[in-house]
Formats: sequence, structure tokens, C-alpha cells
Amino acid sequence: MAYRQIPSTFTVKATNTPQPMFGSWVTAGPAAFVAGPCGQPVVLTLGTALTSGNDAGMFISGEPAWLLNPSNGVGETVRIASVLNNTVTLGNQTDMSASGGPNPVTRAGYPVGVLGTGAYLMPKQMMNNFLIDLEDGGTGTFLYLGVKYNMSATAYRIFKLAKTSTGVQPQYYASGLYSPGNPLDSSEIFVVGTAGDIYNVSMAID
Repeated sequence: MAYRQIPSTFTVKATNTPQPMFGSWVTAGPAAFVAGPCGQPVVLTLGTALTSGNDAGMFISGEPAWLLNPSNGVGETVRIASVLNNTVTLGNQTDMSASGGPNPVTRAGYPVGVLGTGAYLMPKQMMNNFLIDLEDGGTGTFLYLGVKYNMSATAYRIFKLAKTSTGVQPQYYASGLYSPGNPLDSSEIFVVGTAGDIYNVSMAID
């Protein structure tokens, strides 16, 4: 058993707006990415979910990631070719498809912009367990966990974490340990909370 290395805690960027529990969103990208599908590698600038460092730091070159349109739920598995500062380059996928060329980069067009507008990009990390806590001293009443891109405080929710005062042990949620390993997909978990609140994620992987 090992832990996925996550470089920072996360900040809730906008009140009542779903964001990936573990991931970011695309703030800028070339016109070809928006128009899609793409047959050539594209460089994307990410948001600022991490409380320190660049969001791109949670991605690893060569690994798969889940790209998702927050307006309609259209998504696909893409490949991280490289990481630089707060940008990632999507490379050609390894399977064959008529959409976007023999080895497409993306199979559809995706929006760019602020959280809730720009496409979500999340490491497609399979995991055996995840643990999340709402850091102490927050201002929102709850942090809500859900399993859909358009979740809310009441829709598609699986759990909620109550705020605690500064210096008090925070609330947490642990998904449990499973066997055989890694049945959970990190790209399926989203959070809704109050802007400025901080949460921490740890993920156990085989």
C-alpha cells in the first residue's frame, strides 16, 4: 500500500460551485481545443485549486486524466504528455479512433474559463481508499462530497463534513479499504462548499 503524493491542500474556489475533489479546471487553451476534436498535442493552463504551488503539480507525465465538460457531462480519458509550471500538455492517446485522427488528443471540443465554465481535468487515479477532511477554522457550515459533476448540497451527495473552530480536530470522511485493490476512481468525486475554505485529501493506492 502507498499514498498518492499530493503537493498541497485544496481551496474551495467558489461558493456552491462543484469542483473536483482531486483535480483542477482549464482556464486557457488553444482554439483547436475549444473547437475540437484535436489531433495534435495542446497546452492547457489550469486553475488554482491547490492552496500552494501550481495545480499542474498534481499531474504526472504519461498518466491518464479525465477531461470533463461541466455544462453537459461529456468526458473522455486523455493522456498527460508533460507538465510545466501551471500548464499540462495533452498528448496523443494510445488507442485508435476515427474521431480526431488515428490517435486523437481529444474527441470533442471543451470550454475554457473560470471554475464552473472551464473543462474539469482530473488525474484518473484508481485508489483503494481516500480520506478527506475540512480544515479547522473555515467559514462555511459544511463541505459536501458527491459523485457527479453537477452535484449540490442535496443532489448526488454522499457525505457532508461540518466546520470546526480553529484548533479543533476537523471532521473527516474515509471511504474504507477494499480488496482486491483500487476499485475507486478519484475522478468521480466532487465537492461543494464555501469559497476560501480549505480541505485536505489523502489517497491510498496499491
